[in-house]
Amino acid sequence: HGNNWGNSFLPLTPTNPAISPRYYGQVRFLNASTNSFAVNITIDGTAYAINSRFGTISNYDWISDGFHTVTVRRASGMRSVLLRQNFPFTASKKVTMVLVDSASGGLEMVQISDTGCNTRAYNTGCYRFANMTCSGSRFDLLLYGGETVFRNVGFQSVTPYKQAMAGSYQFYITSSSSYTFLKEIPVLVLGAIGIGSNLPQPLVSFQTDIASGRNYTSYLIGNTWSDLGLRVMTVEDNV
Repeated sequence: HGNNWGNSFLPLTPTNPAISPRYYGQVRFLNASTNSFAVNITIDGTAYAINSRFGTISNYDWISDGFHTVTVRRASGMRSVLLRQNFPFTASKKVTMVLVDSASGGLEMVQISDTGCNTRAYNTGCYRFANMTCSGSRFDLLLYGGETVFRNVGFQSVTPYKQAMAGSYQFYITSSSSYTFLKEIPVLVLGAIGIGSNLPQPLVSFQTDIASGRNYTSYLIGNTWSDLGLRVMTVEDNV
């Protein structure tokens, strides 16, 4: 197997049966691990992500319905197995597999479903937030005006989608506050004015463009003590 790693594009598409959502789902890999080394990720021995580093995401690729073994190895040097785990994959469903730092200092893989926001009003998209940073962390996601979009999002968790009017949003991320009066807004609307004046200190601020008919997830990755810091990766979930 050792000579294959130079090929970025290994044949992933079975010739028979033809690729069909009846038999195949789709999978991509997001690397949220703060390790300094790159990894290669295979499913049942087939390469799906090569030289994956912190803050990178692969394209969706086909995976047949059923249980499959995901293996993570160092990309160079001693190609020791860092993680090997069985996961179920479902035909016609898209998933993002997130490689994260575990509390014990190793690696863990989190499987996130990317399907589940299809019913939309006119000129709206869907938006959600995921905390893939570090064990014990909890964050709130606020709009620029101070409205709370998602609160108390724990490590390895992803919020449900919320309906969002199409447009460009400015978000803040703060450590979860103990304010009980912070109620989540049900729908994201541009130009709403919230409390604003006594916002907690934002850890990260970022802008996201939401297009009509599209689904997005903002992944918070990294940590506050490494050189990498905290970073937001906003990805489209139905491409």
